[in-house]
Amino acid sequence: MHYAISYVSTVDTDLETQEIKDLLAHSKKINNERNITGLLLFSEGNFFQVIEGNKMKVKNLFQKIKDDKRHHGIIKIFEKEITRESYNGYESSFLSEEAKYNDPSLQYYINYLKVLDPKSQNTIKSILRAFIS
Repeated sequence: MHYAISYVSTVDTDLETQEIKDLLAHSKKINNERNITGLLLFSEGNFFQVIEGNKMKVKNLFQKIKDDKRHHGIIKIFEKEITRESYNGYESSFLSEEAKYNDPSLQYYINYLKVLDPKSQNTIKSILRAFIS
């Protein structure tokens, strides 16, 4: 059974830029190794993430995410069964001030949402627009 969870959160103010970049790289590596697909973005002190895969793996990962002290204020956007994963793997990105206004980046991430139901697609598109711009 395929499952997906999406959330936004606020990064702990003590976390340095290099630590965030290391976290993004580590998340990409470990999630690809564990067949978790999705996306983790960092922008202006916030994380946006979609995780997909086997239901138990995704639920267990989300519990670890909730327990992680490097961020707080987790707001779950959705948690649901999906027909198939949106992503071919797991990606992460640090959106700098220069990159965040790059329209192709937004479209690149939005293209992955096509397998979600229309309501979820619209919600995520709105969040991504706000997150990236």
